[in-house]
Amino acid sequence: MLQRIRLKLRSPDCQSLGLLAIVGAFIMTFCSYTSPAFYFDTSPDNNAFFTVGKAMMHGIVPYKDIFEQKGPYVYFLHGLAYLVSSRSFLLIFLVEIATVTVAMFLVYKLAKLLNASELPALLTALLSPLLFLYHPYYDYGDTVEFFTLPLLLSLIYLMVLLDRRDFRVSHWWYFAQGALVGIVFLSKYTLLGAWIVFYLVIVGRLLVKRQWRQLGRVIGWSAGGFLLATLPWLIYFLMTGALRAFINVYILFNTKVYLTSSVAAFANLVQSVTLVSQFYWGNVLFFLLGVVGTLVVIFQRGIFTTNFSRGLYLASALGCDLLALYGYQAGAVYQYYQLIYFGFFVLPFVYFCQVFFSHVSLPTGDAPFPILVTLLLSLFLVLGVNNNVTDSKIFPNNTSITEKQTTKPQQPAQVDFGRLMRRQTPAGTRLTLLNYGSIDMGFYTASGAVPSTYFFQNYNIPQSAAPQILQSQRNVIRRHQVEWVVLNTPAGKTVSQWQGGSGRITSGNLNPGTSKLTKNLKRHYRCVAQHTQVFEGVNVTYWLYQRK
Repeated sequence: MLQRIRLKLRSPDCQSLGLLAIVGAFIMTFCSYTSPAFYFDTSPDNNAFFTVGKAMMHGIVPYKDIFEQKGPYVYFLHGLAYLVSSRSFLLIFLVEIATVTVAMFLVYKLAKLLNASELPALLTALLSPLLFLYHPYYDYGDTVEFFTLPLLLSLIYLMVLLDRRDFRVSHWWYFAQGALVGIVFLSKYTLLGAWIVFYLVIVGRLLVKRQWRQLGRVIGWSAGGFLLATLPWLIYFLMTGALRAFINVYILFNTKVYLTSSVAAFANLVQSVTLVSQFYWGNVLFFLLGVVGTLVVIFQRGIFTTNFSRGLYLASALGCDLLALYGYQAGAVYQYYQLIYFGFFVLPFVYFCQVFFSHVSLPTGDAPFPILVTLLLSLFLVLGVNNNVTDSKIFPNNTSITEKQTTKPQQPAQVDFGRLMRRQTPAGTRLTLLNYGSIDMGFYTASGAVPSTYFFQNYNIPQSAAPQILQSQRNVIRRHQVEWVVLNTPAGKTVSQWQGGSGRITSGNLNPGTSKLTKNLKRHYRCVAQHTQVFEGVNVTYWLYQRK
């Protein structure tokens, strides 16, 4: 047994995985806001996930007791992160390292499946983070789209493997894909497009060929994996009496309110096609990998050997792209939604790298020099497409931390306010906080506060579509039910001056304004701190109020 483990550890695959893990850790340290190299993760989505996950660990049931729209797997992961470190994203950072490492390793395995030798396959994998960390599609990090990329790559790998093996693979492949479908379904179901098309085409093929035994095998093992991933959540929601709330929020609210379009199904499909087309035409690299590259994959005989496999790959790629933006209108699409497209850039990328390396003289044995050169090139390319590092501790007192011109070390508003709230809350007393009028800006995370209200933040939803959200928050302030209130305004505007205008401070911060709230706020609360810093390219002032 020990001998087998030693041999496995010395295998080229295991050694390559070890190198890719080191590279992944180094790159993510400077690209993800969850990294300890950053002062604080200011991403609204990440903090909302963390806040709900923390609430779960305190017995608060998502959808029933606290409102948020992502799937339960997202909150469970962040709940575990809270248990590991109650005011930081340390576990998420480690998961992000694992995610990019697995993605790179699957690139390596894809290259080998396409008959690349060991060194070119490794060099291709080392260059691939360019595709996974492309800003602003990879923005703060810690998105469902990013975590789904290696899952999607496993499906692409399976498609190539099926083609190579005349559609005869172990049943565990279908079991694993079924489990992945369950995980993605209960994380963000609009990312399921590739899997939906894959199973429809595979099942359709088996039906046409009347291969009943194989059909039962595919459906049975896939269903087993799906049930393994979803049944525990069904039991959880039944036991907590939250199943109806889960369906109302995660399924119905997301499709009827959160999506921006209310037109007919076919019109939504055409609209999605238009948005996808605009994405590919908007960048030369995307066009080369997404359009030209896909055509090369389809027509190049050395990648897929049958027309059915080519059609399966193309249909899955289109399904992935179209469903990811189905129901959205132009101007209402956050770019991180489109990170999932980059999964289907990988196969063309692997092929183009293969062509390049076939024209380069590479050594056949150990080759530290090409690996080192490729590592440096990869880092250069990643920093060229992702400049998150400029907001890290490498650049002290940068604008994402403070607008003050000072050499004295500063901290972002979240850290300053969080420290103040904890210091002024007596030991043994529950710290209560409301993030008013905007998406979660990280003050629950930094203070350690567990939400005590159903609508703990505002959402990127027009007030007319869900007026109960803001009304509930105003009632909390009018009844002074929490000790602390945090709000934000554009820099230069006081709380009494900010009327909201279009209601948006930045592209990701829907805010109704604060002036109408001033009377009730000042009656029950007093301002104890303010702090100005840059959020998504806009100077924003954060205000902290304490109950009188």
